[in-house]
Amino acid sequence: MIRVALFVAFIQGALFTNAFSSVTSRNRKSSSTKLHVNTNKESKAPPNNKAAIIFLHGLGDSPDGWSKLGEWLPNYAPNLANLDITYVFPPAHNVAITVNGGEKMPGWFDVFDWPIGIDARDDAKGLAMSVKRVEEIVNELKEEEGIDPSRVILGGFSQGGAVAVTAAYNRRRKGATPFAGCIVMSGWLPLKEYLDVSEEIAKATPLFWAHGQQDDKILYEQQVFGVDKLDSLGVDVTAHSYPVGHESTSNWEEIQDMAEFVESVLCRTEDDDDQKYDYDSMVLSPEDAEKNALLYYLCSLPIDESAGVGAKNAAYTSTL
Repeated sequence: MIRVALFVAFIQGALFTNAFSSVTSRNRKSSSTKLHVNTNKESKAPPNNKAAIIFLHGLGDSPDGWSKLGEWLPNYAPNLANLDITYVFPPAHNVAITVNGGEKMPGWFDVFDWPIGIDARDDAKGLAMSVKRVEEIVNELKEEEGIDPSRVILGGFSQGGAVAVTAAYNRRRKGATPFAGCIVMSGWLPLKEYLDVSEEIAKATPLFWAHGQQDDKILYEQQVFGVDKLDSLGVDVTAHSYPVGHESTSNWEEIQDMAEFVESVLCRTEDDDDQKYDYDSMVLSPEDAEKNALLYYLCSLPIDESAGVGAKNAAYTSTL
């Protein structure tokens, strides 16, 4: 009961420190708005300068809390203004949260323990279904916007960061192009026992992980563990920690570090892009398939169409 009480207080706002999230989506329907506001019309940037950033909000929040990224990032990294970037902010569905007494709220999967340390239990099915939503958004960006997955950065805050890192480093099916990069803000690495990062993905998808040293919601030990684990598997990790709690949008140093990472990934020169990866060879071996059996079985399940799927229910903005 103590854990439930603390969690409820966190959600009610006394402990929730995403200061720029002015709209709650607890009882609001998902946005289906898709905006094309390209103020870079006179730019001579080639078509391959198109890119996308998919960013997943945290538990109990809405896309509104992060919808200013399209303004903030170019302010700190001016070279991003020369790119045609589509920002995608999907809304989480309302799901029952165990540590909230089973009450429903916007979330990407269930939460069984609070605070969330490295021994926290995982909702494997919920995670897999959210990963599948991300994959559908990526597919729609490719088909409708002409943006290849290799030009997509996937990121998220808190619970959204947990989905982002799972989706980025478990893309093992044949022909799955690795993402351009991954961003974890105050998140954690779930399904640790099923993680098996291929050499191709480790080389192609760098990781930015930022965390508050005083975070008492997603404990700081999660960053230490996750960074060490992914670094040991060959992922190029950029890690930053700050003397703050569970917050990001009110920490401008963190936003600046994030902008610099995004710039380093999306504004690479042609020489940087000379390294090629054999994406077609990324096939699950029998040993890998057995190790990741649970995750891939869950990802094969259908999504409830009535709940909304993919980019059709995401809030879109583009470069400002």
